[in-house]
Amino acid sequence: MNNPSSRFLYHLLSPLYGLCAVLSLLGPVDARGATYYVATTGNDSNPGTLSRPFKSFKQAIGLLQPGDTLYIRGGTYTEQLDFQGPNKSGTANGWITVAGYPGETVISQFAGGIAYSYGPIKARGNRGYFIFENLILDGINGAYSSGLQIRDGNHHFILRNVEFKNFQMSAMMIKASNVQIINCKIHDSVVDTVQDPPSRRYGIYLSSGDTVIIEGNNIYNNPGGGITVYPGPVHNAVIRNNVIHHNNWMANSNVPGIQLSPVLDHPTANGNGVIDGTQIYNNVVHSNCVNQPTGSKPCGGIEISNGATNTKVWNNTVYGNKGYGIRVASGSNGPTVNTVVQNNIVFENASGQIMNTGVDSIITHNLTTDPKFVKVETFDFRLQARSPAIDAGTDLNMVSVDIKNVSRPQGAAYDIGAYEGSVSGDSSPDTPKDLSLR
Repeated sequence: MNNPSSRFLYHLLSPLYGLCAVLSLLGPVDARGATYYVATTGNDSNPGTLSRPFKSFKQAIGLLQPGDTLYIRGGTYTEQLDFQGPNKSGTANGWITVAGYPGETVISQFAGGIAYSYGPIKARGNRGYFIFENLILDGINGAYSSGLQIRDGNHHFILRNVEFKNFQMSAMMIKASNVQIINCKIHDSVVDTVQDPPSRRYGIYLSSGDTVIIEGNNIYNNPGGGITVYPGPVHNAVIRNNVIHHNNWMANSNVPGIQLSPVLDHPTANGNGVIDGTQIYNNVVHSNCVNQPTGSKPCGGIEISNGATNTKVWNNTVYGNKGYGIRVASGSNGPTVNTVVQNNIVFENASGQIMNTGVDSIITHNLTTDPKFVKVETFDFRLQARSPAIDAGTDLNMVSVDIKNVSRPQGAAYDIGAYEGSVSGDSSPDTPKDLSLR
């Protein structure tokens, strides 16, 4: 509490601290701390208020304590957000929030210049309870890094409304537990030309971790796949409500829109390459791999392979991918076991709709014929009133809303696919407009 106003409140409210201690035994208490501001027109001699902001991230971060918030005013910044030098971390009752100021555009173009370097945010190690939101992380300056790597002991990170683009590695790597990636835009990663041959990179690379939620994101135009979960261990990940399209345009990459592929003997898995309990639902996965050159390795929409266990694939719309739609396949890591594939629209994928060589798979109530989309030419995958997907699904209490948060069911039964209800009765907005082609 470094602001004068915060110190005043501390002394004013100190008699209540005993009561707060008792309440903390009943559940989490969200600590409300100081708020600081940084602006391109600021000065580090200022107190860091809204009217007199700091100039540098370093000055502001040096003051942050659990529960504090840092607002960044609109502009383009080349300074790194470094939480390791001053060794900063939030706590369970006092998350640190770093956010673009509401209504303003904040662009970070930090470039480390070193192979596999830190990106615009340096926060690896045993630290957590961070929220990052309303930021644009742009690797246009040639940063040979991910936009963010959450790893090396990290935990409890939330990213909301963050845009990642133009990085020469995967936009995001996750090797951590209790991570949420929500409503982010992740696109146009650059082919890694430092390696020979050039290496594929992904939108999100989930390497290991428990209880990771990837929700509501638009992931597109990345040279490798959209979301790859590999090699493990990963438990209880949730991949829902995302639009994943036009990823993988490299000849030497066979990674689809969404991939689960554990590898026991991978060096980073330490003999524990398990991917178990993943839920994949309400996603629109379309047009992946369509921009690969002729003769490329085949890839498609969603792949559950190589020994993944207890995966649920529910209410997705998988359309127009270059290879398969949904593939359940065993591999060198062992049989893929107990995969459930239900209520999915899987249509017009070039090399087949649903392929299954797994063990004890349950594959029911999927639609592989024309679902009567509203307008596939503009990637509007909502359902017309006469769609055969309406009221044709099995009831799934676990999927109580659709990709636009419309309650399920709207009629006599669940609809098949990511959208619930026909367009004539669906008040949800149009599908995202950021559906660019490469």
